[in-house]
Amino acid sequence: MAERTWFEGPLPAIATDTLAVIVGGDAAVAAARRVLSTGTMPGTPEILDALLADGIAAVPAFAVVALDDDRLTAFVRGEFVLRFEDRSRRVWRVDGVGAHTWREVEAASVVRAWAGAPDAEPKLFDLGPTPERPVRVGPTTAAGVMLRGRPAVARPPVPPAARPPAAAPRAPRPAASDPADDETVVTSSSALAPKPAPRTPRAPRAIELPGGDIVPIHGTMLVGRGPRSSRVEGDDLPTLVALGDVSRDVSRAHVKIWTDGTRVQIEDLATPGGTAVIDADGVARLLVPDRAIEVREGASAELAGGARIRFVGDA
Repeated sequence: MAERTWFEGPLPAIATDTLAVIVGGDAAVAAARRVLSTGTMPGTPEILDALLADGIAAVPAFAVVALDDDRLTAFVRGEFVLRFEDRSRRVWRVDGVGAHTWREVEAASVVRAWAGAPDAEPKLFDLGPTPERPVRVGPTTAAGVMLRGRPAVARPPVPPAARPPAAAPRAPRPAASDPADDETVVTSSSALAPKPAPRTPRAPRAIELPGGDIVPIHGTMLVGRGPRSSRVEGDDLPTLVALGDVSRDVSRAHVKIWTDGTRVQIEDLATPGGTAVIDADGVARLLVPDRAIEVREGASAELAGGARIRFVGDA
């Protein structure tokens, strides 16, 4: 079992011994009541059936999430968001936007996870002063839920030497003692100097291929093991970018990248191997086939087989 804490908020929320459920939208209260009527020990199928009771068109946005040791199971619909961090310190983000029913996520080696409404989403799990309270079985209101995996042994007073100091602790900790709080010790007068505002990442101007070649971003580009122009409709032919010596898990036309002059977007072309986009902060997002997302300078796209495309500022 994981330690669970609610984020304060107004949305109907329910906890069982293993699952946490948060519901949004106009029908949230009615949907939450149906979930409550499933009894004291409902499983995921019973909860999903309760949410579906009024038909697929009436299903509200929701998140259903459980973390058992290090194994994550989650379902998100609508704008509700799931973030989770694995043992390699990669952070993944999934939302339910565009899904006909919901998106289901199963993952192993998960250290911690957060699910809830997008306006309460923590950045990189840096919770700051966000109010949290322990989860109790039963109904309540919340904006999100945090789940932290329990370690097999008691947490030592200092991080083990084998782990980088910046790694997130696996043991449950209240918000007031998060690593961010531990690191706010002033060690010199220079620490009091004002810090410059972080630079907002801009739209990239080029992509860097796995072999190091730089290709400027103009119009539409098809990138893959051996793309063909017939993959895109319209009169304007795309730029074809072959990745050369890459795994055959990379599709012939794997991703489409295009710009309208002010922003750059990437889309996975329904490939068997899939594509993950890692932003400049290190947050990874698995692309939904044929659904484009915007990318910024410093991001990268990881294709099947480990091939990686980087989005850079200069051509």
